[in-house]
Amino acid sequence: MPRFAHVFVVLMENLGYAPAMATPGLAALADRYARATDYWAISHPSLPNYLAITSGSTWGISSDCTGCYVSASNLGEQLSAAGVTWGAYLEGVPTSCYLDPYSDDPLYAGKHNPFRYYTDIRRSRALCSHLEPFGQLTRALAEARATIPQFVWITPNLCHDGHNCDPQVAASWLDGFVASVVKTSAWRHGGVMFVTWDESESGGPMGGQVLTLVIAPGLKRGLALGAYYTHYSLLATIEDAFDLPLLRQARSARPMTAFFRSG
Repeated sequence: MPRFAHVFVVLMENLGYAPAMATPGLAALADRYARATDYWAISHPSLPNYLAITSGSTWGISSDCTGCYVSASNLGEQLSAAGVTWGAYLEGVPTSCYLDPYSDDPLYAGKHNPFRYYTDIRRSRALCSHLEPFGQLTRALAEARATIPQFVWITPNLCHDGHNCDPQVAASWLDGFVASVVKTSAWRHGGVMFVTWDESESGGPMGGQVLTLVIAPGLKRGLALGAYYTHYSLLATIEDAFDLPLLRQARSARPMTAFFRSG
């Protein structure tokens, strides 16, 4: 796995692979960049998938509970321990280190912020300070700041992620956000962005088949790889990129290395 200078991860909501590819804006992004065609979410509903991507387990959670905190190693803790700069940027939170499940913005949902569920992050001001309002990132991207963290997590609001709004509305937001990232030096010089959906809205095995975009300089336009991947593969890919130990189910998952061999 390449040692990426910057890794961006965007989590979208509730859309299966086929409906995503039938959405013109999302199909255009898939044709412009690269995609995994056999990528599967882990479970239903949303929260277990967010936990899977950030800690390698669902911890037996099968709901969108707001107070079911997890005492376990997680990606945020790993990044901090390794000295890797990181930030989780959450559309709709008012301040950094915001841990409540809801905010004054009705389009914010704490169930889509996995980092607020980990007790070590909740108990440490140093760790929870990495949870930031989304506007902090948009300003950094617009100003091409050198302070963009090495790992960037993005949780859009309930409209922009497609949870409450039409997929084409979410696609328009995503297209604009991707455009703001790919023009930065953080992405152009050793960067990569992964965009995936938490689960399929139509159910199916595990959490359903979902579209996952891989956006990196030098990848063949429209590259489509059919290797079997899951959310645990994404975690393994991120951890490999920063030379971190693999957490739990990520140890047996296939990282998404083939994209960068095929580029």
